[in-house]
Amino acid sequence: MQNNQQSIVKSVAFGFAVLSAGQVLIAAVMISRNIPNLDAELRAKTVAVVSAITLSGAFLAWYVTCRTKKVASHQPALGIAGTLTANLIRLIMPLLALGFFQTSAAEVHWSGPLQNFVRETLIASYLVLLLLDILLHVVGYGEGVRSVKHHAPE
Repeated sequence: MQNNQQSIVKSVAFGFAVLSAGQVLIAAVMISRNIPNLDAELRAKTVAVVSAITLSGAFLAWYVTCRTKKVASHQPALGIAGTLTANLIRLIMPLLALGFFQTSAAEVHWSGPLQNFVRETLIASYLVLLLLDILLHVVGYGEGVRSVKHHAPE
């Protein structure tokens, strides 16, 4: 049991490190862009808020995935439910932020270039984190998961 717990902690920590590195990379790219009518300080604050939104969704989704992948071989329905939950978590955070930008309150307080920059940053961050999540699954998702043994009928 202790070995299983350590394996989960290692998977979670490795996933967090990869996702954080990807977000730092995309944040640096988005901050360094030269956008008229937006100063560097405003771009940095915007990227920080958007990074917090997308990274929190990605972290929580990766945690749910790591917790449910160990039981998937014994309880396939729980594995599927965990995967669907993780996808919902990963997607709902950016969608709620995008939905907020469609409200009149955001349009009144934020300029057009700022709204466009926030949307671009949100979408770019989400897509990079989704790509990294997929790569994490391809590279290490199957490790430590035992397959279900099928027995021939007697």
